[in-house]
This record gives sequence, structure tokens and C-alpha cells, in this order.
Amino acid sequence: MEDRVTAQSTETELGALWRQVLRVPEVAPGDNFFELGGDSFRAAQLATLIGERLGVPATPALAFDRPELAGQARWIDGARRPAAPPPAAAAGGEEGGGAALSTQQEEFLEWMFSGDPVRDIGSCATAVRIRDALDVPLLTRALETVIARHDPLRTVVTASGQVLIADELPPEVDEAEARGDTPEERERDAERIVWHERMRLDSALRGPLVRALVVRLDEDDHVLALAVHHFAFDGFSLGVLLRELGIAYSALRTGHPVRLRPLPMTYAAYCEFARARWPANRPYWDRVLDGAPRDLTPFPGRRDTTLFSRRRHAFEIDADLARRLRETAQSRGATTFMAVAACWTWLLRQWTGLTDLVVMSPVPGRTAPEHEALIGCLVQSLVLRLDASGEPAYTELVERVREVSVGAVAHQFHSYLETRMRVPFPSRIHYESFGAPHFPGLLSEAFPFPREQERLEWAANPGELDLSAPELIVEEQRDGSMLAAVVYNHYGYDPATAAELAEAFQRYARLAVEDPDEPLPGLDTSPRSGTAESPGMVERSAEAEDSGTAPGEETS
Repeated sequence: MEDRVTAQSTETELGALWRQVLRVPEVAPGDNFFELGGDSFRAAQLATLIGERLGVPATPALAFDRPELAGQARWIDGARRPAAPPPAAAAGGEEGGGAALSTQQEEFLEWMFSGDPVRDIGSCATAVRIRDALDVPLLTRALETVIARHDPLRTVVTASGQVLIADELPPEVDEAEARGDTPEERERDAERIVWHERMRLDSALRGPLVRALVVRLDEDDHVLALAVHHFAFDGFSLGVLLRELGIAYSALRTGHPVRLRPLPMTYAAYCEFARARWPANRPYWDRVLDGAPRDLTPFPGRRDTTLFSRRRHAFEIDADLARRLRETAQSRGATTFMAVAACWTWLLRQWTGLTDLVVMSPVPGRTAPEHEALIGCLVQSLVLRLDASGEPAYTELVERVREVSVGAVAHQFHSYLETRMRVPFPSRIHYESFGAPHFPGLLSEAFPFPREQERLEWAANPGELDLSAPELIVEEQRDGSMLAAVVYNHYGYDPATAAELAEAFQRYARLAVEDPDEPLPGLDTSPRSGTAESPGMVERSAEAEDSGTAPGEETS
């Protein structure tokens, strides 16, 4: 009887954590963490809360190994220890008045100042269509309120590379009028204006970090384009910024004081929290990266170059294929990201002939609920060393990716500068499952917006070539489909190479889900128009090698 009472008590306590992490009203003992919307990001948060609230050290692997609530509760009962959880890190910045830096900011800073002239990263940006009245002076005041609340939005990088927090750093807010006689013409002109706004280059050395442009289409129809320098900001922060901006604007519009909840911790405290975990995680990364390849060589289709600028070949993964990828992942206790990563891993193996592959994927770095209220560059870079040897079935490769990913997520706090020096040119997967942007409190929706800043290009480190491999970006859509893109260095690859990679990824994904338990097939090597192919990799035609386009850039 006592054991049953204890189990029920643990299920109740754990259920409260599930509701907090998954944002669901009710949970039951037989519920599955991933079927309720969990992913590796939420699994990391759950593990942190179990350690803090229930006193049991846990890792994200708990959610994958025991996805049901009752199974997790039984594991916790068996692992309970009387010792209290470690205290949270204290707040505070760095000595000498400097700003606290995240691991990504440290890597950015080193990269920015390792070349001459100083290299720029670009910005994180979005655009929202507001079909409502919009007061630009009030919007400016609301932006100023949010900037005053978050230290990273007042970050100043000096010409010598010192990083400071300014007392004030006002945003840049501009207005424009869309021209045209019809709503359709004004909408097209708004797209043109927003496109040019996205192409503007900014600089962490000059500031300001936050820019806004309001394009007026009609009295109650506007487009708001927002951009924040990536040195102090990440993609997750866009949602926080829009939410707080909406709250502040609504209060100012109705004549009420702005009342935002106090931040549960400072950005400096978060950086200290993350840095304190580096020593314990360093042996893991030393072991994983021992002898790891620095780049994917050979990579058919890559040219020697010292310049880098990003271009994008977009494609779509239809809803049926996306559903089958999700179902295959769930059947193996994995996430959709892992299913996509398994397809990309096999494609890289077939394309390069390599079986020891290093793939980098960003995660939000917000392992506790209180981290979700912060604005800043908290993103962590997971370095996944994947084994594609043998003749695995697709489900076996998914399991390999799952094992590596769970270990990396559990050790996600590490010095990215250290790991980047060891593997400077991994392939990359950027997977997004967040909703479309909107402006809370106003009738709004996402507006078409380019991710590339085409005038931004970078030089490789002195004496080095750019050996980057193409990147896969996948964004989940509300209709179940996925928008995807192969992003590549325009100077190193032709558009035809990216197009072939995209086509091969879709072809392979379909083959994989049709018979996931059979040995993986090779790529279709039958010749196609405009190319000549050899088994296992694709050769480019002379005509494709000579083609060229203008430089471009894509920011996360």
C-alpha cells in the first residue's frame, strides 16, 4: 500500500512538471510525452525540473527511454536520493564592468575579430502583417521598454572587441508607404520594401541592435519588419520580443502602465549557469570528438574558395511524407528531427563516400522554464558525430541518430569555441518547429520575408579555404508539411548542386519510409538531364561549373 501511495504521489508531482513543460491542461499515467508535443528541447527542460523539483538527477534520455508518465514516475521512485539539488547560480555580470557572454557569443566574438576587416554576423529578423490600427510613436516607446528590460539588447561591441552594456541604446524605427492603386499592387510594393530592408547591413560595432520598419498599406493595414543583431539575439528570442512588445504596446495604447512580470533570472545569471556546466561536460566532448574529421572531404561539386556567402534552394516535403517520417520516428522513440537527420546523414554518406560524419544542429539552450523568458543569444550548438557505416536499415540509422542526439542534448552546455576549433566545417541541420510570428493584441499574421542578406559576405580565416558543406533547413508547417531548403556557399557550390541534393533528399526519404526495416538503398544513379552521374556521388557538368550568381547570406 505504501509503495502504491508513493507511486501515485510521484505521478502527481511529475504530472505537474509535464503540464508546465508541455503546456497541456491534463495528463494521465499512460500518456506519452512525445504524443503530447514533447521533443528533445522539452525533454531537456523536463530533466532539469526533475532534478530541481524532485531531487533526482535526470537526463533527457529519461523521456526517450520511458516516454510514458507512469514509467518515468517509477524510475524516479527507484532513483530518489535524500540529497537536495544543487543551488541555482547567482546573478551577476563579469568583473570589470564587461558584459556576460554566452558560449555562442564568445565564438562569434573570436570569429568577428579573427579577420581584417572585422566580420559581421548579420541579424535575426521577421516580418508581421498587422491588419489593425498601428501607432508608430507608441510602438517605439514599447520597443524602448523591452530594450531597457533586457541587457543583451543594449550590448555594445567596441572596435577593440570589448563587450559592454550601455545604459541606453534606442532602437531605429522607420516608416514607409507602400505605393499602388490596388491592394494587390500595394502588397507587392510592401514585399519589395521589406526585401530591401532585409538587405540592409548592420554592425554590432555601430549599433543600434534593434531595427524596426513599419510599411503602411492602408489605414488599418501595415507590415512590421523587425531585425536584431545576431550577436546579442537568437531565433527563440524573436518570440519573446514579439510577446513582450505586444504587452507593452497594448498597455500604452490603453493608457495603462506597462506591467511585465519580473525576469526570473538575469542574462548574466544564465551565462554563469551555463558556464558552470562546462567542466563536467568537457570529458564527454573530448571523447566524442577525439579523431573526428574536421570537414566533409571529398564533397563532390565543391570549388576552392576563400569567400563565403549563402544562397538557398527551397523545396517542400509534402504532408504525407512528413507524416510518415514522424510516424517512423515515433515508432522508434525518436523525434521528427532525428528522422530528418537520419535521411540527411545517409545522403551525406552516399554523396561523399564517408561514414564518419559530423553534423551540427542548434538547440535553444533553454533547459529550464525560467530560461524561456530571456532575450539574448542563448543558442547552443550540438555537434553530432554520426556513424553511417555498414548497411543499416533506416530504423537502425534513426536509432543511431537518436543515441547520439540524446547524449549531445544531455551535455549541451559546452564551450562552442573549443568544439568549433576541432570541427570547423561540419554539415549543419537547422530544424524549426515553432509557430508563425504574430503581434499579440493586434490582428496579425506572418508576412513573406527573405532570410538571406544578399550583400553580406565573409572571408575565410587568413591562409584557409572555405570547406563548408551545404546545410539542411527544415521548418514544420501547420498543415503538416515541411518547408525545407539546402543552403550553400555561393562561391563554393553551384545552384545545380543544391538542387540535386534537395531532390536526392526527397527521393531517399520516400524510399526510407516505404520500407524502413530493410537495408538502406543507395541514391538513384540513373542519368538526369544536364548532369552526368557516377555510383554513389554526382559529378557536375562543365556547363554547371561555369555558372554564377550574385553573393548572398542567410542568418539563423
